[in-house]
This record gives sequence, structure tokens and C-alpha cells, in this order.
Amino acid sequence: MKRHALFLISSLFFLSIISVHAKETLPPRGDGEGTAVVVGTFGDKAVKAYRKKIPLQAEGYYLKVTPTEVVVAGRDESGTFYGRQALKAITGSSLKGENLLRSLREQYKEVLPLEGVGGSSFEIRDWPSVACRGVIEGFYGNPWSHEDRLRQFDFYGKRRLNIYVYGPKDDPYHRTHWREPYPEAEAARLKELVQAAHRNHVQFVWAIHPGGDIQWNRADSLAVVNKLNLMYGLGIRSFAVFFDDIGGEGARGEKQAGLMNYLTDNFVRKHKDVEPLIICPTQYNKSWSHGDYLSTLGTQMYPEVRIMWTGNSVVDMIERDDLEWINAQIKRKAFIWLNYPVNDYCQSRLLMGKTYGNGLDIADLVSGFCSNPMEYAEASKVSLYSIADYCWNMPAYDAEKSWENAIAELMPTSKAAFRLFCDNNVDLGKTAHGLRREGESSGWGKVPNDHYFRALVTEADALLADSISQPEMLQEIKPWVETMRLLGQSGLQVFYMQRALQQKDSVSFIAHYRALQKLKEKQNGIISRNYEGSVVKAKPVVSGSRLTPWVDAMTVQLVKDYKHFYSYGLEFLPQQAIEDGIYYIMYKGKYLTDVHASPDRDGDFPVFVAEPDTINPQRQLWSIELVPATGRFKITNAQDGRYVNELGAFWADKNTKPYNEEWNTYVFIKTPDGYTIQCGGRASGSWYVEDDRIKNGKQSGTFQIKAP
Repeated sequence: MKRHALFLISSLFFLSIISVHAKETLPPRGDGEGTAVVVGTFGDKAVKAYRKKIPLQAEGYYLKVTPTEVVVAGRDESGTFYGRQALKAITGSSLKGENLLRSLREQYKEVLPLEGVGGSSFEIRDWPSVACRGVIEGFYGNPWSHEDRLRQFDFYGKRRLNIYVYGPKDDPYHRTHWREPYPEAEAARLKELVQAAHRNHVQFVWAIHPGGDIQWNRADSLAVVNKLNLMYGLGIRSFAVFFDDIGGEGARGEKQAGLMNYLTDNFVRKHKDVEPLIICPTQYNKSWSHGDYLSTLGTQMYPEVRIMWTGNSVVDMIERDDLEWINAQIKRKAFIWLNYPVNDYCQSRLLMGKTYGNGLDIADLVSGFCSNPMEYAEASKVSLYSIADYCWNMPAYDAEKSWENAIAELMPTSKAAFRLFCDNNVDLGKTAHGLRREGESSGWGKVPNDHYFRALVTEADALLADSISQPEMLQEIKPWVETMRLLGQSGLQVFYMQRALQQKDSVSFIAHYRALQKLKEKQNGIISRNYEGSVVKAKPVVSGSRLTPWVDAMTVQLVKDYKHFYSYGLEFLPQQAIEDGIYYIMYKGKYLTDVHASPDRDGDFPVFVAEPDTINPQRQLWSIELVPATGRFKITNAQDGRYVNELGAFWADKNTKPYNEEWNTYVFIKTPDGYTIQCGGRASGSWYVEDDRIKNGKQSGTFQIKAP
């Protein structure tokens, strides 16, 4: 086979490519043929002359670009695929000469300029730092849609991510109905996903979660094998077994190890094309480890089974010391399940800041590295872009540069606006897991405050008007973009209130305060995933660690200062016992909990439980917000958005008895020991507690209201 016979691109197309790299546009070759483009995999005749230059590492590739020749030679098919992706990225660049070479050296492992052949000619040798690099759809909440996943696989192919673990908690055939086959239509969709993944050189790993009700007997072992065989029939060749977030019999380490060995013997080794299994253990982080569970897995389970690990805690970044500890326990290299940028425990916030904090020296200590993303598939790409950079070339990873590149590629027509948006959606806030992210609203304080708030409004408008960039991304982030716009407008009203106070203009102050309250009403009405059947609905928060607290604190302070000097308009100003926010509601040390969290459930009630919920803390968090029309407070669960009615229960029927501010609002009265909560409006009575649930009557209880 002639070296240019594999692929021949037209002279015109080639000239458009060469003009990027060369100082001048070169004519076609003198023999009348187009430019020779050689593409092949190690062992092919076409790339025989370059076999010594192809990296030895799996998925590595060699790329050569000159004015007369382009060569892409991969160690394997994936390497060839990634080499072609690299060529596509390079030819799409606007850089030339030394600037191009400098950029290449920052992105690829080995870059060698070629002298004497004209223009910006070069060779690249490149390979991944981590063998398995990708994403695990393992969050609680609304699973990704079929279309979300198809777009994800195209993105993974471009970004050189090679593994996707399917484990959405709300897929019943993955978890609660794990013994049952998928219905025909759902099986067909899964098969389509598998094919799309494989086209992009992505392993599709299907995970089964039997631990909730598995019986340690032959019948259930065979049931797992049977389910895996069914999934094998859909084209799946990689599998995982999850035992996370369970207790009881299912959490026994020796039984889990025995099952994994059984599956290896009776399923994996029966098929020549199935990858070694992956297990997510019950004790999947150091803070939860105890007894001999981990060492049991390490010594009793076949060494080829890969073991997932989230770090020192449920939500943690991974460093070398952490891995040295766990690898010694499990007698193998950990397979990392990074719980970032997942936001199922801080659902009001998008996590779109820089991805940093993982060690740059851990590639030799991991068998794989997967990120658990947000339920917002497109928004997750900001972080996943950087996860791909990190896993491919770990020692050279630059979180700042990768973040900037992600923004430019994901939203090219509104880059500045999208950057400001991402910069204001960074921190997680206070959560039970403790992880925080620095640098939110990084431009705040570098320009006058009113200028910054105007920028929020202007750039939010630019994003909302952008119909050219990815519509899926804009649709996902729209509630937060609208919130950013309202935050900017609110900040301007605070600025105007401040100026009015300085100018001793009470009329203007009250007018701007009332305008601010209308903006807050609009903001309180914004809900993400606001559609029937949504598993989780959140009220978006933007810059929750900087600007939003600043606006709230300044408003409180300005109102306090105003009341000190003026009596005009006091009827418009609040007399609040508690500020709007997300809180724990506690009684004698117990947490009020939405035990059956579901946005569509009717007729149940919250109860007080002794222990904090570290798995799904949103169930114990309550939104307490002032209703402007009544001056009383509405109480809703942060997990599912259900309001608490006058009987201390959730709605009896949300269709026939919807929320009514005359019945379902409350008065908080501060006492030396906490708060009493009285029904307001047309309802009467006070809250007290009996049998760990709220009752309404003449007696009253004392409750503690605490911020998380």
C-alpha cells in the first residue's frame, strides 16, 4: 500500500491546513498529486517507516506535519484515533511559527521542530498518564437524558476520555430492580449508547447495584450473572458492581469478595472480550473505613478486580499520601471515583470553577480516574474538559489554563460572558462534606462595585441572547444566568440605596429598597428543572460565597442605618426574626428530616431523627423564606421543594390543596432558647413535637434553627 493511499485530502483542503502552519501557502506537489496523508496503526504497512517513533504506551501516537506530508501513527486503534483528534485540533488553531510550537509544547508530551523542510514543521509523540480516564454517572437526582449521553460520548472522543461508567442512582434496573431485564425500548436505547461510546473509543461500563437486597446464595449469584449476560447481549464489554451507600448483610466484605470472584470465574473468564470487573465498595473512603473490610477485599478478592475509592472522605481531592494508604489496604492500585463536580448535595449551586487539588504525581498509583459530574451534563463539561487534560498529561496539568481553554471551546461566541458566569459559580458553600473552592467572583473588588454588578447584568443578557453557541448548555444554565442577572440588578439597587443614604434622600432609599424586594421575589420564583416528574428541584444561587452574602448583609446594614435616622416608609421595611436561607430545624438535638423525599409524593410528613444525614443532607435542610405579601415565612424542603402545611405535614394533595400563603406561612418568635413557630394567616396554633413529628396545637415547642 502506498504511503498516501490510505487517505488523500484535496489540495485545496490541504492548503487551508498548511496556511495555519507555514509562513506562506505552498502549491501542490510537483507530481500533480495531493499532499500525502499517512494514517495507520502500529503493524500497518503504511506506517512501517515510523514504527520506532510510535510511543510504546497504549493509546500513544506519533504525529508528523510538514508542508508535503502528514503522518498519524498510533500504537493501537485508540492511539490512531487520538492522533487524528490532535491533528484536527492543531489545524483548527490560529497560531503560527514559534507561537504554535510553544502551544504544542504545553499540550503534548514530546514536540520536536523539524528544520530544513519549510514552515512550521514538527513531530509529536504523545501518550496518556492514566490508562482509564473518564466519567461515572453515579449521582443522585435527575439522570442524564439519552441525548445528554450521546453528546457526552462525542465530547469524550474529542477530549481523549476513554471510559464511562453507567450507574445513575435513579435507574431502577441498575439498582432496585437489578434482577429484572430492561424493557425492550430502554434496552434499545442502551444499545445505541454503547455503540456511540465505542465509536468514540470509550469503554461503556454498565454497573449493577445489588447490595440493597441481595441474598448471599447461589440463586442471587446466578441472577447477577444472568443480568450481566443480558447486558453483554447489548454490546457491553465492561462491568462494575456497586455496594455503595448500603448497610446490613449487603455490606459484608467477605461476601462481596466472594461474589466478585464468582462473577470473574463464571462470567468474565467465559468471554475473551470482557474487561476485569470494577467494584465500588461499601467503605469507599478513609473516613468510613473500619475493621478488616478493606483488607478482606484486598486479600480475598482476585487481584484483577479494580476497587473504586473517593479519597479521605466522600468528597475529596486525591493526593499521593492518600493513595499510598489505600493501595496498601487493598493490595492493588485504587480506581478513583472523584466526587467533583457532582452537586447532588449542594443542588442550588453549579460548580464551574477551576478543577484543582489533585496531586500531579499520582499517575503511577491509580488504575483509573473517573469524575462524578453534575446532573447538568453540558455544564459539567467545564470540569470534565480539565479532568481530561489532567489524566492525559498529569505532570504538565495547569488548572487555570485548562479552565480558560474549556470556556473558550465550550462557548466561543460568548466567551467573556461565559467566563464571568463560570467565575461566579465556583464554591459549594457550607456542606456536610466540607469541600470548598477558592476564587469565586475573582473580579470583585478589582473594579468599582457598581461596575461589577452592571457587568453581571450585561453578560447575563449576552448569554440569554446567544442563539449560536450550544443551545443545550444555555438551556441547562438558564436558571442560574437569570439569577446572575437579577443578582447584578439587586447589587445596583443596594448601591443606589447606599448613595441615597449618603445623600440623605429617604424617598429614594425606600424606592430602591422596594425595587430590590421585587427583584428578590423574581429570584425566589426561579427553580431549576422546573418540570413535572423532576426528581430534584433547586433554587439557583450565584456567587453564594461572595456577592449574594454581600448583597444580603449590605441590605440588612443599610436598613438598620436607615431606621436609625428616618421614620419615612418604615412600613415597607422588614421586621424579621430570621433571615431567608437554608437551615436545619432541630428539636432537642434531633434533625427535622424529609424521610421520603420525593417531589411528587402526597400525604406524608417530616420527622425528627437523631443522626445527621451525610449521604443526602438536603433531606434535612429547609428553605425558610419571607413571603412579601404576608410578612410570614414559607418552609420548604431543600431536597424536593415540598412545603410544610399548617398541620406540620407535607401537602395532602398538591393538585386539590396547593400551596396557599394564607394557610401555609408561619411566624418565628425568638426566645432565649431558640424559636417558637406559629401558624399564620387563616391557620392557628403553634408547633410542638410528639412521637418525633410536628403537631399543631395550643402548646408550643422550642426549636433550634441552625445554618448548615
